[in-house]
Amino acid sequence: MLLTLILTTLPTLLYTTFLWWLDRYEKEPWPLLLAVFVWGAVPAVALALIAEVQNADAILGTPREASIWLAPLVEEPLKALALIGVFLFFRYEFDNMLDGIIYGALIGFGFAMTENALYFYREGSALSSLLWLRVVIFGFNHAFYTSIVGVALGLIRYNQQRWAGWIALPGALFLAIAFHAMHNIASSYAFPGVLIAWLISSGGVLIVVLIAIITWRKEQSWIDHELLEEVQVGFIDPGIYNTVRSSRRRVQSQWGALLHGGWRSLHTMRALHHHLTELAFLKYQLRIGDCHCRPSDLQPLRQRILEGMVDDQH
Repeated sequence: MLLTLILTTLPTLLYTTFLWWLDRYEKEPWPLLLAVFVWGAVPAVALALIAEVQNADAILGTPREASIWLAPLVEEPLKALALIGVFLFFRYEFDNMLDGIIYGALIGFGFAMTENALYFYREGSALSSLLWLRVVIFGFNHAFYTSIVGVALGLIRYNQQRWAGWIALPGALFLAIAFHAMHNIASSYAFPGVLIAWLISSGGVLIVVLIAIITWRKEQSWIDHELLEEVQVGFIDPGIYNTVRSSRRRVQSQWGALLHGGWRSLHTMRALHHHLTELAFLKYQLRIGDCHCRPSDLQPLRQRILEGMVDDQH
């Protein structure tokens, strides 16, 4: 059990660290990230196991067939539930496709961690081959499937047409199920199938990463344009503006704050960068007429930024 715990948690920590790095400009709140991860790791797995055990023989016949066909039909909607919940009830924390990727992938990593632990504990004699396949070669699979739904939700985040959601969300869920099923079918045919399954999943992960990079550039353009106005009216200093618009300079600034002022100074600097990014995003959302944002939110946010700049000077 100890070995199983190590072999499932360490790769998960590595993959989630990559995910944390992927979210460069506006980090998502830890409580919400933890909540979606736990959903993937515990309730989604438990409900999937119950549904698959109860329906495998009745619907599909043999357990092997159930593994190929039933698992995607059950698991992908269950994982997507938490993602849809974030989109509906925490819309102010769901800004674009990158946020959809972050939340969706985190749900997938939680699901994969628990699922791998169950496989490793049950198949102890074949642990080395399972570890290689499930953690290394196909370690991003569940994250990829759920992030497809996240990308769709990010696409419709600012779409005022309701019909777009009714088309995009079911379409994305269908793609997630289809990719999952294709992986199961291909990987059941030994070496050639495993290679095909790897090519499919790796190609999908690469596309998701490219979408994330495109979204980075879009987020940076929001920051560049919206905060430039704040420099022009004298609200923020050009030096702060140049720091906030670059993820590299942000890290350098935060490290400098930690080395010269300690943890409190680091917290103040990170909060200032976060609030300035929120201001840029909020101004953009108001500019395009996002109905989920209010102009009255601008003044409290500006006040927190002023307080942060005063604390930074001290």
